Amino acid sequence: MSDCRYDILVWGATGFTGERLVEYLAMNTPAETKVALGGRSHDKLEEVKIRLAAKHPQASVSIGDMDVVVGDSMDQEQMNAVAAKARVVASTVGPYSVYGTNLVRACVEQRTDYCDITGEVPWVRQMNKELNAQAVQNNVHIASLCGFDSIPADLGCMMLAEYAKEKYEKPLLHVKGSIVGIRGGVSGGTLATAATQIGTMAKAKARNYFKRSDSRISTDRFSRGDNRDPVKQFNRSIIHYDKTLQRWQTFWIMSDINSMTAGWAGRVLGYGPGFTYAESMTTKGLIHAVAIAVGLLYGIIFLAFSFTRNILYATKVIPRPGEGPSEEFTQNGFFSLHLEAFTESNTFYGKVSGNSDPGYGETIKYLGESALCLAFDMDDSFRPGVYPPSVIMGNALLRRLRSKGCQFEISEIPIPSKVSSLVVKKEN
Repeated sequence: MSDCRYDILVWGATGFTGERLVEYLAMNTPAETKVALGGRSHDKLEEVKIRLAAKHPQASVSIGDMDVVVGDSMDQEQMNAVAAKARVVASTVGPYSVYGTNLVRACVEQRTDYCDITGEVPWVRQMNKELNAQAVQNNVHIASLCGFDSIPADLGCMMLAEYAKEKYEKPLLHVKGSIVGIRGGVSGGTLATAATQIGTMAKAKARNYFKRSDSRISTDRFSRGDNRDPVKQFNRSIIHYDKTLQRWQTFWIMSDINSMTAGWAGRVLGYGPGFTYAESMTTKGLIHAVAIAVGLLYGIIFLAFSFTRNILYATKVIPRPGEGPSEEFTQNGFFSLHLEAFTESNTFYGKVSGNSDPGYGETIKYLGESALCLAFDMDDSFRPGVYPPSVIMGNALLRRLRSKGCQFEISEIPIPSKVSSLVVKKEN
């Protein structure tokens, strides 16, 4: 990295999330930190600097001093040049399976650490398969999934696994996550990524289902008096009654992403034999649970096809790429994730919560602190390779997030949480 000039480069700084990440770093980085803005258009990047400097006069000098870096995500040589300029690249440009591959390859080649907020697990696994050996050899840290999908589930399970080992001297077998309250908005970029991901994940799930199931059932068993295997022991229907929370639960749209991420981290970090994570959403009653499941199903169907998606754009039911919730709405958001953890003979609990919109306020915080963690907290505990954040940064990132007001709690009894309806909306 002979041409390296910046501590952190925000790739996609002209997008809805990217601009807010630049703003977060401008207000939360140590003095003398060198941050650069990256994207396709020099003029648009300069406009971002002007807007943020006007919004934050106290930081106008540092924002004005930020350089801009221009490149085309589809051009490998340009991505190599971009990656060579920074110690850490934080990317907000999705869909990552379309626009992210060349940048990740460039970061591995140029020995530049990287983090992003993708929820495209099949793409991350493909990057792991293709680049992990080279990343380890080059001592490069590629941390994907650093947003709301999947920091709460990923770091929450890591926290509980360490507690199980220290408190009970037993492996962690399963964690049940329950979204008990959430209020957040959605941006057009997120919806565009979701539309791309729906088809990719459906194909990957169909391709790997039997192989994954056969492997877990044949090799990973534990005893709770009847030798039931973990997959069957913790299997739940989409709509079910949770006896701990005493509430009906339903399908949660991010459950597959978070289950795959936490399960992957659990295998790498050795939480326990056959460790699994499942996630659902708490509702106010059975009818409410059914209504949410049906509504989410129809939403997924409408997003999956360009024709119906364009109708939603035209009627302003959903935002177009580049649009998103207002700052006021973001600040008034929240989420609360209740965790129920199981060893062979113990049950204990955890809670992860945030006090802003999970898709933007918390996600920007997660990504910003991930970038700062990679830039300034590196020690021998960091694991090189292409992995979820818990595997690469572990407790270093957990400490950072706790210091920023993110709650990660453990308890021997269920942690009370007010059940709140799902509110996900577009600001007009």
